Amino acid sequence: MSKSAKSVLYFSYYLFFVGLQLVFIPNFFLKTAQLPETSEVWIRVVGILALILGFYYHQSAKKELIEFCKLTVVGRSLYFLGSAGLVIAQLAPPIFLVFGLVDALSAFWTWQSLKSEGK
Repeated sequence: MSKSAKSVLYFSYYLFFVGLQLVFIPNFFLKTAQLPETSEVWIRVVGILALILGFYYHQSAKKELIEFCKLTVVGRSLYFLGSAGLVIAQLAPPIFLVFGLVDALSAFWTWQSLKSEGK
């Protein structure tokens, strides 16, 4: 497996971890993110979406879909910018930068891997 595919594979594990938390113990995640707890279903729906994204990342990495790997660099970078924007606009607590930073660092890792592979 290429280095770039491995970086996407490892990010899929992060998505699975977050998705499972949001589906099964959503208020633990919300409390960690300094957000109000909820009993509404929307947070579990977001968890299911994270699990589906994790599945896409996992399968794309296993199949060495380099074009997908390239697209994830853009998507994860945009997530970082979006989370930073929410914090700057004071719509989200500063801890959101940590979640955005995970995406930014993993996007950088994938980008560096793609670059070193000449892709």
